[in-house]
Amino acid sequence: MKTLFAILFLLSGFQASAQIEVSLDIKRRLWVRHEPLEATVSIVNNSGHELMLEDTETQPWFSFEILKDGNTPIAPYEMNYHLDPLLIPPGQAMKRTVNLTNLYPLSSFATYHVRAAIYLPEAKKFFTSNLLKVEITDGKKIWSKKVGVPDGQTGAGSLRTYSIMTFRQDGKGLTAYARVEDDETHSTIATYSLGRVVSGSTPLGELGADNTLHVFHLTAPNTYMLTKIDVDGEWLGQSKWLSAKGRAAVRRKPDGTMVVVGAKREIAQTERDKPIPKLSDRPAGLAQ
Repeated sequence: MKTLFAILFLLSGFQASAQIEVSLDIKRRLWVRHEPLEATVSIVNNSGHELMLEDTETQPWFSFEILKDGNTPIAPYEMNYHLDPLLIPPGQAMKRTVNLTNLYPLSSFATYHVRAAIYLPEAKKFFTSNLLKVEITDGKKIWSKKVGVPDGQTGAGSLRTYSIMTFRQDGKGLTAYARVEDDETHSTIATYSLGRVVSGSTPLGELGADNTLHVFHLTAPNTYMLTKIDVDGEWLGQSKWLSAKGRAAVRRKPDGTMVVVGAKREIAQTERDKPIPKLSDRPAGLAQ
């Protein structure tokens, strides 16, 4: 793997022929520390015959070149990861989306240059994608609470810190974020983007009886989002709430149950109800 890493940077930008085309797409330039940074790699087979992409004894077929601040190579967490072989029919395109935050140490405040690199065994050559620049920064903390892990759960008695932040994306307005940190290891368990925040409003944080974090924020006129995240950084879902007039809020009743006051839930589930990988889910290989 060390040999691969050296070769990749010697061959940066090298395209041997038109056998395959590789392109990289990352949706935005600015990212908050520890949030999932998704990169989509597209591979087009222009060889005129089937291509089998698979690891060799010395080279993985799928990898990335990442430079920190333009000159420092960043190695993956797992130097000997393995990805299943991929067969691409002639003229067909395949895509792979990966969370770079789980695969590479990208938590420093810095600018990173990212390029995908595909090794074609039959040609014994690398094919690289376009080069993209991303910047790792952080949001403005507006709320924070230290809580204990409840009895009966793994790590019971240890402490976690919840934070709610806001961050202004270039040309996209203000976005809300939530973060879960482990006080014992001083590490970040998960950081999630919660969606757009209406200018002038402030996301609200409230704790359930089991110390689950509930974040309630105004995302559009008379439209709120309620997000639930537990002490282990698990994403428990996000729902949309509609308010006819006035301001709505999330409250904890004396019996510990959580209620939304001043709004009604929209029946349809939002796209963000699906699970989102957190940092502790870091795989041994590349995620599909």
